[in-house]
Amino acid sequence: MSTDNTPDPFSQFPKLSQRNQITHAVTTRFGPAFGKVGTDQATAEAAAQTAELLQMQGTAWAHQVHGDTILRVNKPGIAGQADGLITDTPGLLIAGRSADCPIILVAGSRPDGSSVVGFAHASWRSTVRNITRKLIHRLLTEMEATPESLQAAIAPSAGPCCYEVGTEVRDEALEKLGTVSEQFFTRHNDRWIFDLWSANTLQLHEAGVPAQQVENSRICTICQGGAFWSWREQGEQAGRFAGVIGVKPGEQA
Repeated sequence: MSTDNTPDPFSQFPKLSQRNQITHAVTTRFGPAFGKVGTDQATAEAAAQTAELLQMQGTAWAHQVHGDTILRVNKPGIAGQADGLITDTPGLLIAGRSADCPIILVAGSRPDGSSVVGFAHASWRSTVRNITRKLIHRLLTEMEATPESLQAAIAPSAGPCCYEVGTEVRDEALEKLGTVSEQFFTRHNDRWIFDLWSANTLQLHEAGVPAQQVENSRICTICQGGAFWSWREQGEQAGRFAGVIGVKPGEQA
């Protein structure tokens, strides 16, 4: 993935791009302009434009609320309040919006070769509620993907170089995730650096995604994300980009 200001509307992950049944992308500041909330017209318009550009039939998205709800969808439009979506519907993109929070894209296959996909909007609140682990659990159980087929990617987001949080965030992580979460925090003056990348990578691994099948863009939206929006960097002026993934039309019944 590029960190420069090249006016490309999309970035993609090399390994995830090798899956022939799947399409995916991370939109950039030069691509479709998603709205600041999932309920606004800008998001609906950007979702439709993204589907058209990627030759898909429509896009589903959610009103993201920093929780751990994951919804299964089979049609375009806003699915409700959630921070993750899963689908096996050909031609349908699912989109998670961001301006610093990690969007985790996941693709997998069933024993019969058909494909399933999902995403998690892994804000710190969603991360400490294990949303990424829950996403993988849903793909393995409800969607019947096999563990060895899973491929995950962590989109550009606030990195361990820059993502400062207060003590209350660390306390909540320790309460909900246990002492294992201590490794994700580094003291920085009177605050803490929270490594959301490592926290979600561990959830992926422990949930069953093979380590070699996790890609991380390692692009921090705060300090090196010129092509990606950052709420921490631009404040209220920040737009939203999106991580999108879907099963290509006609790939399965």
